[in-house]
This record gives sequence, structure tokens and C-alpha cells, in this order.
Amino acid sequence: MEDLSGSCADHLIPKKSAGESFGFALRRSSTLWAELLAGEFLGFACGVALMAGVAMLGPIDAGAETPELSGAWHVLVHYKDAASADVDRERWEDRAWVFERQGDRLRWTEYPIVVFDDETGRFENEGGNRTARIPHHWEPDVEQLADIKDGLAINDRGVASVTLRRSEQSWVSAPEQAFSSASTIRYLESWRVDPAAEGPIFRREDALRSERAEDLAGATIYTTRAIADEGHQLRGDFERDGTQRGTFVMTRAAGVHGHGD
Repeated sequence: MEDLSGSCADHLIPKKSAGESFGFALRRSSTLWAELLAGEFLGFACGVALMAGVAMLGPIDAGAETPELSGAWHVLVHYKDAASADVDRERWEDRAWVFERQGDRLRWTEYPIVVFDDETGRFENEGGNRTARIPHHWEPDVEQLADIKDGLAINDRGVASVTLRRSEQSWVSAPEQAFSSASTIRYLESWRVDPAAEGPIFRREDALRSERAEDLAGATIYTTRAIADEGHQLRGDFERDGTQRGTFVMTRAAGVHGHGD
């Protein structure tokens, strides 16, 4: 598991792994990527400063329950991508979030790969051992919903975790650190959850920053519009980088366990 709560010095990235480590953020700029490979920047450092807030927020109406976020959640997103070649194509993704109290701190863990006992309707075969998400929105069936509520099976590849401190109504991590040199490129993430009348607003921002290049930044926002099932399900709007827009459903799970356990 990758712990994102350490200092920049704990996350130095060797030059040969820059493409893997900067991943999705670098896809926004082929020019910067070419400069990295050409050795234009000699120092690579990852200063990860995650800011997250987890607030126990008020009900959306007099009859709604306050959502308690501690525990495990399945997060399903349906969206379309206005920046893609096929703007009308329906897309989906899902993941697991786990919030755990540790004394006066909060541990937030994200598992980007969720596995169901029955994957029917989620993926299609592209030949050989290759599979891809179905080219339309996936909704869990009755058995898959039971999988979620009984406990999510996860693949721990790509898992990330951070320890957060309390700050007023939010939980936050360490602030952003200063650059160590002009040639340093830093990948930064900030996660937060803000209180709102209808429910929590989850916001994630990511950026590549350098004193010698223009910043590359993006944001993913989950805005709760309704709280259901006595606080065990949140529904709302999804937006990423101003081009991917849709909806999300966040459903409480009994916990998470390794696939096959």
C-alpha cells in the first residue's frame, strides 16, 4: 500500500519511473512529457500534499439521516467525456473508499480496483485475455448489490492511503511543501470534503508544478444531491477537469477484503 502521508523526501522518484508515477496527470501535456524524457528537468521529486475533509454533514431534509462516513463505501460513476472523440459514449468507473478513525486522526484509503463474484455486465471480451469496460453505463444487479453490502472484494494494485488531522469541520493532511530546487517537478494532490446543505462535496485536485514550467492542474468533484437509505447511500453530480460530467452513487459496504479471501 502506498502511504501518501509522508514528506516530499519520502517520495523521491527515479527518472526511469517518471512516466508510471506521474500517470494520468502527464497525459495532459505531451510537450512536457517529451521534455522530461529529454532530460530537460534533472530533478524529480514527488511532494504529495493531500488535503481532505471528512465532515459529518446535516440532513437534506427533516426526515433524512446524517451520513456517517466512517467505514467502507463503493463509489460508482456514470459520465460522458466532452473532450473525447465520441462525446455521446456512456462511460463508467468504480472504486472503494475506506475511512478509519485512528485516535485523533483519520485514515482515508482508496482502492481503484473492485472485483465482484459475478462480473456480468461490467466488462466485455476483446479477444484473448483482453477485456474492456462495457461501452455504456453499468448498474449493479441484485447479486452485485449484495456483494457490495456484504463486503467489497478489492485488488490492492494502485491503492493509496493518507492519515488526516482534524481542522475545524474538516480532516486535512500536511500542507504543501516548498520547492527544493528550480529543476524539481512535483506531483501534488489535494482531497477534501466540504459541508453543504444537500450533503458532502468531495473534491480532489491534482497538479504538476515546477518553477521552470507552467503548472498542469485538474479537479474531480463529487457533489452530493441526495442522501438515502438512512445515510447508507449518497447520490449526486460528478465532474472531472471540466470535460467529464455525469453522476455518482456512493453505497455503504460491510468492509473490504482481498479478492479470493
